[in-house]
Amino acid sequence: MLSQSKTKSVDIYLPLDAREAPNKTVWPVAMQQLEELVAVIEKCGWVPSVLNPEHPVSSVSEGIDVVRRARSERFINFIAGWAYPDFTVTPMAQLDAHVPKLMVGSSIPDFPGAVGLLAAASGTEHVGIRASRLFIEQFDQHSTYQEAIEAFLTNGYFEPQMDPAIAVPVSEEDCVRARTVKEQLRGMIYGAVGPRSMQMWNKISEADFLRTFGIAREGFDGLRLARMAEQIPDGLAEEALNFLVEKGMDVRLGVDPITELTREMVLFQMKVYYALLELKEQYGLDFAGVQDQLDWIEYYPTTDLALGLLNNRLRPGGDGETFVTATEVDDGAALTMQVLKLVSQGEPVGFNDLRYWDPNHGLYWFVNSGALAPYFAEGSHESLKGSWTERQTPMYFREGGGTCSVVVRKPGVVTWARFSYRDNQLYLCAGRGMTDVPTEEQWRDRSKNCSPDWPQWYLKLCGRVEWKINTNHPMTVCGDYLGTLKALAGELGISFECYDHCRPEDLE
Repeated sequence: MLSQSKTKSVDIYLPLDAREAPNKTVWPVAMQQLEELVAVIEKCGWVPSVLNPEHPVSSVSEGIDVVRRARSERFINFIAGWAYPDFTVTPMAQLDAHVPKLMVGSSIPDFPGAVGLLAAASGTEHVGIRASRLFIEQFDQHSTYQEAIEAFLTNGYFEPQMDPAIAVPVSEEDCVRARTVKEQLRGMIYGAVGPRSMQMWNKISEADFLRTFGIAREGFDGLRLARMAEQIPDGLAEEALNFLVEKGMDVRLGVDPITELTREMVLFQMKVYYALLELKEQYGLDFAGVQDQLDWIEYYPTTDLALGLLNNRLRPGGDGETFVTATEVDDGAALTMQVLKLVSQGEPVGFNDLRYWDPNHGLYWFVNSGALAPYFAEGSHESLKGSWTERQTPMYFREGGGTCSVVVRKPGVVTWARFSYRDNQLYLCAGRGMTDVPTEEQWRDRSKNCSPDWPQWYLKLCGRVEWKINTNHPMTVCGDYLGTLKALAGELGISFECYDHCRPEDLE
C-alpha cells in the first residue's frame, strides 16, 4: 500500500485572526464550509489532509509549525474570514517552491474571507510565492466550484477565463499632467504612525519612496499620537463635534460604551483629528497613514472618524483642502491616494476594501471601516449631509469609536488604482468603473450581512479585478484618469497594468 506522501493528497491550511472574538464567530462557519470543500476534493479522487482541524492558525509562529507538517502533493490555504496576511506569507514560504498552491477565499458577505485572501496575495506576490486563487460563496453548491478545484488538483494551477485587457491611450495632456504630478511628489514627506497593521504586506520601502518618488518617509510611534491627543483642549474637541452636527452629519450617540457610540468616544476622536494636524505642521507632512488596527484599538477608540474627515475638504478648522490619510498605515494606499489627489487636482480620494462582488452583474462592494470622506455621500464640498457615525463593531473594536459612514451616491465614472509589488518590484495597476447608486431599500438589503455600520461604495467595474489585483485596498477617485496614471508609471520607470476589458461608457 502506498504511503500518505505517495497518494494523490492535498494539505489544507486554515489561518484566521489574532483575536479570540472574531475567531470564535467565524470558525464554526469555516468548519461547515470546510466540510463541503473536503467533499468536493474527495469527489475529484484526492485525499484531503487538514493540517489544523482543531482551531485556526492565529500567529506566524503557529503557522510555521503547522505548515512544516505539510507532506502532500498539493497545498490549499483556506481563508474563511479576515486573516492576518503574514499568517499566510511566512508559513507558505516554508513550502517547497515546486508544490502547487491554491488560496481559497470565502466570499460570503458575512465575513471578509475574500478580503483576507487579497491581503495575503499582496505578500505572496511581493516575495515571489506563486499561488492560484479561488473565491467560493455557495460552498454547498459543489457544481459552482468543483471544476476549478479539479483543474488545480490535476494540473497544479487554476486560471479563470478572462477577457483581454483593453489598450489604454495616452494623450499629450496625460503626459503633461503626469510630469507635473511627478514633480509635485518630489520633496514631499509621508508620515506613518505605528507599525504595519495586522501584519499586512502593504509597506513601501523607504528606499522606494525616495528612489522612485523622491518622497521622504517619517515614522512615528502610536504612543506619540495618543499623548498628543490627550493634550488637545476639551473645548476644541467640543467645537469639532458641534461642527459635524451643524454641517449635517448624523452623530448617533448613546450611553452604553459596549454597544453604542458615546459622546466621550467622539470627543477623543476629535482630539486625535487635531493631534494629526499638529503632527502634520510639526514635521511638514504632506500625507499620512495611521495604524489603528491592532495596537491602537485595543486601548483607544478607533481613529477612523478622524481619518475620514481629514480626507474631506469640508472639515473642522479646515482650509478647504484634503489631508490624505490612510487607515491601517497602508503605505501603498496612502501613496496611491496622494497620487489620485494630485491627478484630480485636489479632489477627495476613497480608501476601500474589496469586500464582495456579484460577478453576474459586474457589481462590486467596496467596504472598509474608515477613511472614506463624507464628500462621497452626495458629492458636496458644502455639507456633510448623507454621512453618519455610529459605534464600530464591538467584535473588532473593543474600545468603540465611530467612522465616517456613507452610502456613496455620487454618480459617474470612477478610477481605481494601487501601487503594489510583484517579486519585490514596484508597479502601478488601475482601472475604471461607474458608481452604482442604490435606492434606500437596495443598500439596506446589500449591507445587512456586510457591515452596515461602515462606508459602502457600490461599483460596476470594467474588469474582473479580483483575479489579478494584489491588495485588499484599491483606492478610488471620481473621474477618468487612466491615461494619466499610465503616463505617470512611465515617467516613474515602473510597470503599469490595466485590468479593464471594456470602457466605462460600455457599462451604461
